[in-house]
Amino acid sequence: MGKHHKKKHENEYKEEKNLKNENNSSSENEELIKENEELKQKLDEALRAYAKCENDKKILKKEADALVDYAYEKFAKDLLPVVDSLELAIAHAKEIENKEEAFDKLVEGVELTLKKMLDTFKNHGIEQVEHEEFNPEYHQAIQHVQSNEHKEGEIVDIYQKGYKLKNKLLRPSMVTINKK
Repeated sequence: MGKHHKKKHENEYKEEKNLKNENNSSSENEELIKENEELKQKLDEALRAYAKCENDKKILKKEADALVDYAYEKFAKDLLPVVDSLELAIAHAKEIENKEEAFDKLVEGVELTLKKMLDTFKNHGIEQVEHEEFNPEYHQAIQHVQSNEHKEGEIVDIYQKGYKLKNKLLRPSMVTINKK
């Protein structure tokens, strides 16, 4: 075999190899293009899903705000009769000439109004803190006194009643407790 023939054979081999590389390269390019398109599609789907989640979040917040507003509205409407009763008690007390009788009627009206108010609270899950025994979770001791009529640590007097909303403390009771 001559040099020339060997060279020709090498050139053919190189051309064949280049052709295979071009075919492989072309095939790899097509594969990369296909993968790129799939990734673009998945990215687009992910972005759409994210946008939907954000929209859903806004809708849920708007609905939650509306529910809170509705709860306030219901509570406010339930308090209106209490305000009416107070206004009525004051108006009637002013009409009575006998001041002692006016005072008695005013006290009676305020008591009825307080009952209405407490009933409204109860209807909305608001209740007074129990005062059977001192509990630091619900009571704030503002003073200690010595009393032979009460046990150690027992509540002697209530200065301000506490309230809970569905077992969550709104305000602790301010109490005096016995300390021997």
